[in-house]
Amino acid sequence: MNSSKKVILAIFLLSALAVTGEFLVTSILENYSSTNYSSTNNISIVNVVNGVSGVVTIKDPSLNKIVTINIDYYALASGSGVIITKNGYIITAFHVISNPQTLENQHILKKMTISDINGYIEQAAVIEYLHYNPQLDNELLSNNSTTNSQIENTTLLTNLLTKKNLITVNSGKQVIKVNIRPSKSLISNYLNAQLIDVGSAHNDEDIALLKVNASKNFFALNISSNNPFFGENVHIFGYPVTRNGNQYSIKLASSTGSIINKIVNNHDIVYYETNAPTANGYSGGPVLDKKNRILGIIIYGIQTRGHFGSQIRSEDSLFLPSDYIIQICKKNKVPIKIS
Repeated sequence: MNSSKKVILAIFLLSALAVTGEFLVTSILENYSSTNYSSTNNISIVNVVNGVSGVVTIKDPSLNKIVTINIDYYALASGSGVIITKNGYIITAFHVISNPQTLENQHILKKMTISDINGYIEQAAVIEYLHYNPQLDNELLSNNSTTNSQIENTTLLTNLLTKKNLITVNSGKQVIKVNIRPSKSLISNYLNAQLIDVGSAHNDEDIALLKVNASKNFFALNISSNNPFFGENVHIFGYPVTRNGNQYSIKLASSTGSIINKIVNNHDIVYYETNAPTANGYSGGPVLDKKNRILGIIIYGIQTRGHFGSQIRSEDSLFLPSDYIIQICKKNKVPIKIS
């Protein structure tokens, strides 16, 4: 991404959204009474969670033990998506399922590699193992090398274990989970999703195509064939993450506003700016027109600097128009309804 942009993304690294071995995020459906936007369309909006799973072996020199830890699921980032076909194709933002550490530190879109996955699994295993032997960090992180941040301490400890060949990843993989609600239920229904394709990382094309398999038809939204226009009223759906003490929850929310600007980046990628406020977790969520068609998807969150140094107001949001949804679907031969 361009260095001129300060991006606040829908990313909660490491332990923010997960407890190792158990996924604890709850999902709540709210009712909407808007006369312009049908509440039945809410079931097409999904929560997308990027994470890893695997098996790790730790050699504990303080206890002289070798322990194997199974990471069932470790969440790294949470965002939104929208169902575009009855058989389970979903559009989301590239950065929701990308390597969150590279994105946060370097502002670069990057698919997760085996090395990235193993690094996250190692840190997840260390967090879990510290419940078993909380003295390990005190014994290995000596000479005032500890910090005030639990995440930083965990990173230091993981790096030290790696350097000393005391930690090994036996198996690991990226796991993208999608919550598709078949009805208005408080119970989350997470399915594993396959990553089909992503936009060009070099061009800041922040879009990804997912696929879930299930024995039922999903409710899909149509894609708009029209270009957005200034002043057009839009309705945005997404899954912002809220915190209450040490508990995190995700619930479906919406935001309304109008299109106020058009931006073209250095690679000729077109974005639109809307004054509808969003928050962390809306990324990948759809922007709908008055006919409930998808005009685009939310890409960058709040507090974003525009291209060429232009300042975008902190309450505004950017979205990638539907042309890019149509392009990635045609590329992968995904039949979508365009109207």
